[in-house]
Amino acid sequence: MSVTTYGSDGLRITTSNRGTSLQRPFQLFIIAGDFLLILLCYMAASALYREFMNSPTDPDNSVGAGLIVGMVFVVAAYFQGAYDNHKLLDTLWQSRKVVFTWLFALTTLAVAAFLLKSTANLSRGTIILFTVIGAVGLVTHRVVWRYCLSSAFAKERLIDRKVILLSLRSLDFTSSRFKDLRRHGFDVVRHFVLTVGPDQDDAAWSEQVADVIRQSRAADVDEYLVAIDWNELPMLQKLSQHLRVVPQPIRLLPDFPIADLVSRPFLPVSGTVAIEIQRPPLTVFERVQKRCLDIGLASFALLMLAPLIVTAALLVKLDTAGPIIFRQSRRGFNGKPFKIWKFRSMTVAENGSNVTQAIRQDKRVTRVGRFLRRTSIDELPQLWNVLRGEMSLVGPRPHALAHDNYYDQLISKYVYRHHMKPGLTGWAQVNGFRGETPTIDLMEKRVEYDVWYVSNWSIWLDIRILIRTATALMYQDAY
Repeated sequence: MSVTTYGSDGLRITTSNRGTSLQRPFQLFIIAGDFLLILLCYMAASALYREFMNSPTDPDNSVGAGLIVGMVFVVAAYFQGAYDNHKLLDTLWQSRKVVFTWLFALTTLAVAAFLLKSTANLSRGTIILFTVIGAVGLVTHRVVWRYCLSSAFAKERLIDRKVILLSLRSLDFTSSRFKDLRRHGFDVVRHFVLTVGPDQDDAAWSEQVADVIRQSRAADVDEYLVAIDWNELPMLQKLSQHLRVVPQPIRLLPDFPIADLVSRPFLPVSGTVAIEIQRPPLTVFERVQKRCLDIGLASFALLMLAPLIVTAALLVKLDTAGPIIFRQSRRGFNGKPFKIWKFRSMTVAENGSNVTQAIRQDKRVTRVGRFLRRTSIDELPQLWNVLRGEMSLVGPRPHALAHDNYYDQLISKYVYRHHMKPGLTGWAQVNGFRGETPTIDLMEKRVEYDVWYVSNWSIWLDIRILIRTATALMYQDAY
């Protein structure tokens, strides 16, 4: 429950009466749990290897490697923020961080063993088992804590960062700007609305900020949040100068224009920075990552799905007269044209300046084609486009040239989709924008998701989209 009062000079104060935080003891408990878990995993791996290989026990090295890996892991994870209470709720982030930190700890063990000339004392079989068991155990540990922290008591007592919120006007706490604060561990114990304006002298600023600091110290807060809008930026520097007397961290809680700007990469240029407004195409390393994923999964899919592909081809041939494969012109990376491959599912083969989108109960769709489209089997020949390098497994879905020419004139960011290879599936498709787009609004929304994907690409995002696509195919249908 919150209580709103007013201090001197009209200063509004919102005070929360939450209980004492148990953050640090809980953080130490998680660290100790990781360390003990790693030791147990090493002992289990060693015991399993000895059991199956009938290897003798070496008491001098029974837990030495486990101790080294455990210490390196918890120290590295601590400095990367993996034990911050609010981050324990993000299972996906925790899983990625655990895997990379785990590999780093194992690499440190290998380097230390090489430098100390003690590699002969390490069992390769035990280390391999330790790698697998430890990774599974640490990820499972995070999942368990995520489940435990979902309780109201845990959210109330364990994951909070007590913060002071400062703003220059009243705030709408029901807006998207603030609705996730509590869920991500911010416990706003006091909210101060400063009533000074940009034209007031330093004395007025000093008086108000001094009042804020006096009342904040009694709350024993962890940090300060400053909620500033784009048009209030000139006052941010003046406010930050007066807040230098507090030792806690001070963080900006921006509105959307500022948040969009500060989230972009920047390049240091002497004493200033150059902010990236539009990212370049993927780097060489990123392209290698994406291409390896494409070739590996596309080759595996073609091999495993060969019987299904052959069966689908026969059904198309026997159902209606015409070619088995329908080829249509599309635009790929940087607008380069290519021919997309699909199983023919309609009685027409439109590929000109006038292409009509398929709709539900479209009479042009054949009997076999209706099944192929509903199950997305008609898209499987595009695996060949992926192997040829014309497409990727994940990317903005390519449209017919007629649709490209039409929407390019109506949607300003439409051409941005061509900054990456088109894909069999994409971020828009797994978010519900799959199939027909009968209105401009729907196409704008699809383009918005495509542009976000191009600007925020990562190999983990591709993997996430592929997993969500496999799940979505069980519940969605196309036409």
